[in-house]
Amino acid sequence: MNYLDYNIILPELDKTNEFLFENISTDFSNPKTVKKINYTRNVSITRFKRDGNDMLLQLFISDIKIKSNMSTGNIFFLEEVGSVFDEVEVEINDYGKIISILNFKELQDRWKTMHTKLAIDNEGRTVETYMQNITDLLKEERRLISFFSDLKIYGLYFSSLYRNSYDIEQKRKLIDCGKTLMTERFYPKDEKFITYAIKGAPVQSNENSNFIKYQGIIEYREDQINFATIEIEKEKNTLVYNLYKTSL
Repeated sequence: MNYLDYNIILPELDKTNEFLFENISTDFSNPKTVKKINYTRNVSITRFKRDGNDMLLQLFISDIKIKSNMSTGNIFFLEEVGSVFDEVEVEINDYGKIISILNFKELQDRWKTMHTKLAIDNEGRTVETYMQNITDLLKEERRLISFFSDLKIYGLYFSSLYRNSYDIEQKRKLIDCGKTLMTERFYPKDEKFITYAIKGAPVQSNENSNFIKYQGIIEYREDQINFATIEIEKEKNTLVYNLYKTSL
């Protein structure tokens, strides 16, 4: 991928834009019990300037809701864990990639405090594994940058900042798709460049990938993202990532 192919259109400085991020996962591996989880976050995103640098963004989560057929305890635990990242400040480069997490040390300290509390109130191997994954993410800044850049977290938003009048291709790995490397195409669907299509496929097709569909769209209003969705369908599960702008 050639970064020079991208045109950057940043949000207005010091203006807060409100979004609803939604992840929907459906697991059909057991035909008798279809598992579905709907995870939503209200996120405020503000571009700000500090020490002459205006390539900074604050991402603030005001609400996390999870609906599923999991136990109430698990849902409450997941909502609490998600709050560790409720206020994040990042720096992006001229190509829309996160290059720094400004409050990384603060996030580490916050997780240490929260981890102690959660370890007292929650037990079980699943809980321990989940908390260890968060601990591992916070060991290195580059790991957390990769996490925030994933479609499951903020990837749809950051992908939307950069577009062109012709096809752009990039390679992407997704948290929800294991180690499979995807080739993702991003291209305009209309001459006004208001709607862009997204299509993807495994770089190496094999029987273990089981991908049936990878497609979505991003819609713009006044040069900023207004709506986006990507649906990934595999033989035994589907994943849907949605983003809705909720402010003017």
